[in-house]
Amino acid sequence: MILHVLPELNDAGGSVGEQENASRAEERLRDEIKAEDIQVPTRLAFGDVVQEILKASAEISADLVVMGISRHDEIGDFVVGTTVERVVRRGSAPLLVVKEQAGPHYSNLLVGTDFSDNSVIALRTALTFFPKAAMTVLHAYQVRLETLRGRDGPAGNRQAEIAFELEAFLNNIDLPVEARNRIDVNVDYGDVCSVAGEHVRTSHTDLTVIGTHGRSGIVAEVLGSTARELMACLDCDLLLVRRVS
Repeated sequence: MILHVLPELNDAGGSVGEQENASRAEERLRDEIKAEDIQVPTRLAFGDVVQEILKASAEISADLVVMGISRHDEIGDFVVGTTVERVVRRGSAPLLVVKEQAGPHYSNLLVGTDFSDNSVIALRTALTFFPKAAMTVLHAYQVRLETLRGRDGPAGNRQAEIAFELEAFLNNIDLPVEARNRIDVNVDYGDVCSVAGEHVRTSHTDLTVIGTHGRSGIVAEVLGSTARELMACLDCDLLLVRRVS
């Protein structure tokens, strides 16, 4: 289903201008479907955007919700307290945030992990949705007071330890052999945006998968600080997989 939401009409059924806007929006929806030769129903809804997205998603038991945003928008405008975060907080289906113009199938994925249950669910979802894609599981780490020592000090020693932990983490998930064989691991020193951003650029990653959780509360608690940072700093599309608690 393709959904477009407009502000709710007034009690009289909407002014002439509102009715004209609705007619134009409905016509554009039909035109987009014709242009792409897609056989999919469309819906024009009125009211709160998030409520209508969740309502439509529940009606069709959606496996995935897709939202498009421009990566050239002001980051703060869509990350904090906007539709994306509200859908993540209140919805249950994975949310695909599309920043780039639609192209071929996703073929090169990055899955962030912090060894939590959230990242396990994200990895399993990525493997299920994209059974043929190449995949890298990434963990970024930092060591206090290492700004001068860099990788030659304890940070370098810690890298080997975390790499071992990551391998054990993947083994404990009990993945199918085929799935495990197409997963690479990447452990690197630095803040998560720098490490993930460099990987996305150098490996031509077209989708990053991030685990979130469904606790209520302030935005940082809902989406998670790492997920919010990656949404803001990465140029590729993102798949947000919510752990419903």
